[in-house]
Amino acid sequence: MKKRIRKIGIAARLTAVVAVILAVFVGLWTFKLIENAQVVAAYRAGMEVNDICWRVEHTLVEKGYDPDDMPSANTPEYDKMRCDLAYSIWDSEKAYVVQYYDGQENWVTMRSPLLLYGKNADADIDISNFAEQDIREMREVYGPKKGFSDDVGYIAMIYGKKIENNGHTIYIPNRICVGAYDYEWTAQTPVEEVGQWEEMPQWCFDKDSNMEVYFAEKKYLETKLRCINGENVKVDHTGGYFTIFLSLSSTIGYGHGMVMATAPIDKEAAYEDLFWGMPFITIALYLIFLFIFYKIVRRMVADPLVDTAREANLVANLAFDEFKPDLKRGDEIGELNRALSEMAATLHTRWDSERDLEDKRQQFVSAASHDLKTPLALIGGYAEAIAQDISPEENARYLAAIEQETARMNGLVREMLDYTRLDRTDELKNRKTLNLTALVRDVLTEYAPLFEKRRLTADIADGVRIRGDETLLRRAVGCLLENAAKYSPENGRVSIRLTNSRNHLLTVENDCEPIPETELPRLFEMFYRGDKARDRAGGHGLGLAILQKILALHGLTCKAENIKGGVRFIVCNKD
Repeated sequence: MKKRIRKIGIAARLTAVVAVILAVFVGLWTFKLIENAQVVAAYRAGMEVNDICWRVEHTLVEKGYDPDDMPSANTPEYDKMRCDLAYSIWDSEKAYVVQYYDGQENWVTMRSPLLLYGKNADADIDISNFAEQDIREMREVYGPKKGFSDDVGYIAMIYGKKIENNGHTIYIPNRICVGAYDYEWTAQTPVEEVGQWEEMPQWCFDKDSNMEVYFAEKKYLETKLRCINGENVKVDHTGGYFTIFLSLSSTIGYGHGMVMATAPIDKEAAYEDLFWGMPFITIALYLIFLFIFYKIVRRMVADPLVDTAREANLVANLAFDEFKPDLKRGDEIGELNRALSEMAATLHTRWDSERDLEDKRQQFVSAASHDLKTPLALIGGYAEAIAQDISPEENARYLAAIEQETARMNGLVREMLDYTRLDRTDELKNRKTLNLTALVRDVLTEYAPLFEKRRLTADIADGVRIRGDETLLRRAVGCLLENAAKYSPENGRVSIRLTNSRNHLLTVENDCEPIPETELPRLFEMFYRGDKARDRAGGHGLGLAILQKILALHGLTCKAENIKGGVRFIVCNKD
């Protein structure tokens, strides 16, 4: 499992982290919306309750009821007021209670009606006085897709009284009988049966859920009334899927009573209004955001890192010429590419240096083997000859030849050891301030016999000083003088000039055949002796290489160039 996780790309990992963070954020935002939905649901319920209370109060004021002489219960004025209130809140089947003191100071409780529309006489039937079970049975007969709603109709006989007021007619039944179903329902509170009427009722609730809300509201109000009357009853604030909201409002201007109404805190409706289509939209936006974020991270981070890794593999495979990282970026990846570029450049330089060194080592071994093979072969041949029966003169001549070849081999080995020692030296230990003028003059005096058959001229400036190793500098100057004497012809010109200028510190010129321009830079390589003429002059090809090593330790270098009739060697600063 851990291995699989480690193989997941950085873009996918970052997207997963952002997905979790975003999910938490969306969860908190959803929780906040749920809280807001609850507030909205409570606000709507409060508005409904306040609307009911206001309409009741407005109707009483509009109809001119005297707050000091309100109708007594079960009187024609009471029925008239009940009819007025019923049609003032006709657009909703809401449970409410109006309580007040009548003209005789009796406490009167008037409950909200529940009206069924009667098709025959264009009258309404108040069934609020019937038990909940009876109303549920009526729903089975006259509910949605039954009775009047599908034009079948079941005749109901209504026994009770009739209220007529301002063109409205309401039946207050004591009994309702339906012959087709053999049903008979009786009101909980008896009503005087002053007449009977035939009607085809139309059900009042559009949905069963509205009926359940009505029952819950009515039950809640009845419980509150019992509490107000002094009974110790627990009030249930819930009804089905709804939380019942209670509001009490004193009738303004009528200071002898109150209106008590309820409305459901319909959280589901509030959730539906706030979250309608939101899950799909949120999920879609969530996925789109994560997709875009993944693409952005992939484009800006993951892909550049993949490119950097590919470039790093090129460096690992020593393909330095193909290494081309993006160095234009200004971010951390750009810094990584620049660091990788610097590392690659360093490795390239070191690799080239190591390769050159290896080439030089192979060249060194090859040249050394070649230079050692010849004298060894000669010594072997002379030794075999001496072993034969030869004359004393030949024996002496062969011994002298062996001695000469042995000395030549010793010189070669010493020079090889000197070059190796100098190649491993990074810093001079015996550095001190030297009088270069005196040193050059001493070396000229020491090498004077070499120039007896040469036309030597010297221009040595006074007071030239340098910090360095005296022994090594003597050898470097001697090497230049020996080289000039060796390759200049008899009676040829040799010129030596020492100045205080570091750009032309020491100049040595000698007459000779010009050196091909392509070979000039190679004069300072190990075992390189140039053309055949120079090769015939002898030597092992290490002198100038040792010279260059000595000068490099002193911050100097030597350059060779052709001049008219000869060659010039210039010792100057490295820079």
